[in-house]
Amino acid sequence: MDASARSPADAWRTFARAAQPDVDRWLAGLEAPGDAQAQRLMALLAANRDTAFGRRFGFDRIDSPVQFRERVPVHAAADFLPWLDRVSHEREPVLTAERPVFLERTSGSTSRQKLIPYTPAFLRELQAAMIVWLADMVRACPALGEGRAYWSMSPPLQASGVAPNGIPVGSASDLDYLGDSSAAALASTLLVPPLTGDASTWRRETLRALVADEALAFISVWSPTFLTSVLRPLFDRDDADGARDLAWVDASLPADRRAALHRAIDEGDCRALWPRLAAVSCWLDGPSAHYARALRARFPHVQWLPKGLFATEGVASIPFGAGDGCPLAIGSHYLEFVRDDGSVCDAEGLRPGDDAQVLLTTGGGLYRYALGDRVRVVGMAARTPRIAFVGRAAASVDLVGEKLDEQIAADALNHARGQHGEVGACLVPCTAREGLPCYVLCVAGEIDGDAADALCAAVEAELAQAFHYAHARRIGQLGPLRVRWLSRSPARLGDLLQHAAERAGIRAGDVKPCALVTRLPMADALLAMTDE
Repeated sequence: MDASARSPADAWRTFARAAQPDVDRWLAGLEAPGDAQAQRLMALLAANRDTAFGRRFGFDRIDSPVQFRERVPVHAAADFLPWLDRVSHEREPVLTAERPVFLERTSGSTSRQKLIPYTPAFLRELQAAMIVWLADMVRACPALGEGRAYWSMSPPLQASGVAPNGIPVGSASDLDYLGDSSAAALASTLLVPPLTGDASTWRRETLRALVADEALAFISVWSPTFLTSVLRPLFDRDDADGARDLAWVDASLPADRRAALHRAIDEGDCRALWPRLAAVSCWLDGPSAHYARALRARFPHVQWLPKGLFATEGVASIPFGAGDGCPLAIGSHYLEFVRDDGSVCDAEGLRPGDDAQVLLTTGGGLYRYALGDRVRVVGMAARTPRIAFVGRAAASVDLVGEKLDEQIAADALNHARGQHGEVGACLVPCTAREGLPCYVLCVAGEIDGDAADALCAAVEAELAQAFHYAHARRIGQLGPLRVRWLSRSPARLGDLLQHAAERAGIRAGDVKPCALVTRLPMADALLAMTDE
């Protein structure tokens, strides 16, 4: 039978059978993470010892993880840029013996865009994680395989190109990540809306494709704000652009789907639109938790499935089995962790309750690379830690020396808004042309003016516990925190953050919720969109 003619259920069953050996290997690794990780590391070093990086740090003389930590320094993203530049300019092996298949752009927090090498080995590492994740997902929720699936794919903000040494820049499609792995069989189940470089048109086309498909059984996005923004025309009656998009979608539908759309709008949720929808997968922890809770109201009939910690640079955890958080992706890359006291450990050294930053060593040529994400150990899968995403470690703003970072902002917001219920909030830097630079507290939810002012004062008091912020306020370099109320819907803030990020050049599917807007172009866009 032609793969394209298979039913979704047949495709998922075929995939699950093919994936079982990978799942068995993953389970064995969870029982002995130290051994699995040591083997992974030594294989990477052996494969790449004759590269420029391997010769520089003596890979041929490293025979244990301990020696690896002694010989190879931790690399922050900025520290690794010269090596990545060489990969895109030189023809001799720089980081890996394998020539990269393509270089993928990142949208990280450094001022310069990075090009991450995607080698065949690195793609296999990513595919190994995805295969196990997908197999466990359909085991946990078999009904998601009974219909079509939507996986968020966003149009590239920049056209594909070619590096100076001839390596392609940018993949042709998000489906390229599946390659010829067993997961590629699932491509036949996907609903793929037209991709266009215009974000507004693409979002409208995506909404039409979703609404037109009664057989939708599974939705997978990264950020809950992404899905909220796509669905906004259905549930935000005050948005003129959304009303125009909704009218356009409505006119394109057959009578039965138009009736389902109207029922969904009247009922305030998506049950009438997608009666077969079994599951929605998105980020559920860290700064995304608030927006995921708001989105649940639109899907009261589905199972909610978490996402692991995936980034352009690699994968640190995948959803697997029962329990809080997600187990470390020990079968993909070599993982290390920097605790708050500066000590470094491997997967076996983490303990429940530990907070740490993630270091990646991958088949793509990243070595002891600081991913910039903070995680917390929240449980165990056999002998392997389960982690939850806490926030970005490197995300910070320093307008006048206040050194405000994501963790400080998140703690201040969480402590201050406890008594205000479901209120969406984030801090936005404001570099005003007149007056002192300051921060704006953007809030959305059922909160009146007095309560918003009280929340602002409480957040300011929390921020004053941070030495550098308090000092900048005390000496008059930084203005007082201001508050801006946006909407009675807490989800509205996430929607605005999504659009502001896209205006600032971040791909729609790459946007991450945050407690602190750290990119000044995104901050400017958000403040302009919400100007009173």
